[in-house]
Amino acid sequence: MTSVCAIAAPINPNNPPQGRFSDEWAEIYMSGGKVGYAHTTMNRDGEIITTGSTFHMVLGRAEQPVKIGMVQHSTETLAGVPVTFGSEMDVSVMKSATKGTVKDGKVTIVTSQYGMDQSQTFDFPTGALMSWGAFRESLLRGFQPGTKYTLQIYAPELRLDGPVSAVTTIGEWEELRLRDKITKGQKVTVTMESPVGSFEMVSWIDSDGEPLKAKVPIPGMGDIEMVTTDQATALRDFIPPEFFNTSTIPAKRKIDRAAVRRIKYRLTAKAAGIELGDFPTTEMQTVAAKTDKSVELVVTRVSHKPRSTPSEAPRPDMSEYLDGNLMMNTADPKLIDLAKQAAGGEKEPFALADRLRRFVTEYVATKSLNIGFATASEVARTKEGDCSEHGVLLAALGRLNGLPSRVAVGLAYVPLFGKQEDIFGYHMWTQFFIDGRWIDVDAALRETDCSPARIAFAVSSLKNAGLADLSLPLITKLGGIDLDILEIETGRSPSD
Repeated sequence: MTSVCAIAAPINPNNPPQGRFSDEWAEIYMSGGKVGYAHTTMNRDGEIITTGSTFHMVLGRAEQPVKIGMVQHSTETLAGVPVTFGSEMDVSVMKSATKGTVKDGKVTIVTSQYGMDQSQTFDFPTGALMSWGAFRESLLRGFQPGTKYTLQIYAPELRLDGPVSAVTTIGEWEELRLRDKITKGQKVTVTMESPVGSFEMVSWIDSDGEPLKAKVPIPGMGDIEMVTTDQATALRDFIPPEFFNTSTIPAKRKIDRAAVRRIKYRLTAKAAGIELGDFPTTEMQTVAAKTDKSVELVVTRVSHKPRSTPSEAPRPDMSEYLDGNLMMNTADPKLIDLAKQAAGGEKEPFALADRLRRFVTEYVATKSLNIGFATASEVARTKEGDCSEHGVLLAALGRLNGLPSRVAVGLAYVPLFGKQEDIFGYHMWTQFFIDGRWIDVDAALRETDCSPARIAFAVSSLKNAGLADLSLPLITKLGGIDLDILEIETGRSPSD
């Protein structure tokens, strides 16, 4: 993750020492259990500053561990101008690498998987900072309580084609617990504001500006705490929490997914500061009422037959939903072969959507939660994953067969998850643009005719997107809202 926290050792921001001038280790905690470690370094070689970060975590995911390894690095000039950046991600069996170069006002990003490269070029946002630049700016601004400023940050894990705003607020001194002792630290808050939502990072520093503790939201996982320590302690064994079992909302009743035709929901913020945000209106979902603290949604099962009267509205530009991107490499020969195999020559859009859905449901043979957010190319080769992997592979196969596609992220009802019964949990599925409307299709839950026992929080083409774009709208909501079913209508539909 790009470092924007205003925490620093007493370093001259205009002339840091040659060689390594910052070397920090931290333990990573989640839900009260230690899940990993982080190591961050800064080095100066002449007029170039190199920042490197390593994160290693093992997370319980419904009693199956997810191993996450990430290495990030960037080079910037002494004045904080970005030059290059890169990352290597290893999530269980999934590996990928990204390299970026900033030159002549352009940023070129190359992503590599399975020996295949995808390249994208964008205008680099003028004045945007990365790790050293943001760190340096925090030193120049100082830590006087009440200080507040905004920086434009280039954070490729959040947005590839533009900057995100980072609003830093220097707070007062507070008591905080560090393991088994109570100490004091000065609070520093950084609010990241991007087109897909905002999230807040909070850290505490000592009188020398040294980091003591930080609380950071990680897209798709929730909050983690990072506690500064020595190398030996950081690397010590840890116990993974069952974080996915805490990211659920009770349904308060049983639901027959196959029989239900329409559900009216009310979502209510449990406490002040919880923002429900804007919910997408889709062919299935409409917003019936909304206040500052609650929203009522009606979700209705949709017919998978052409409308008797064709829509006269002009078809919108669908290029974004047909083109390849970092999550769906439509030039991948493996995906091209699978798309042809899955379609079996079918051309009628609704029938084609059903064929593709059934193919993906069976093709992802290992229904495993120990895979992170994989690309379509990865799923095509491993045949393993959960709702995310089903959703992205189905979307890719649709595009390769001429069906515009996007994914929806939200909640779906499941009768049993881990040791919990009758809950709504994080879910992702696919939508195809057919007959002038977005039609929901769910390969993970084996539903072509999708049950309304779901709520969409966001939809995305995955253009220039990663996991963060989909997860940010949900991070602060799952633990902070109540769900009530106000009305439910049933009527048996054809079985799978």
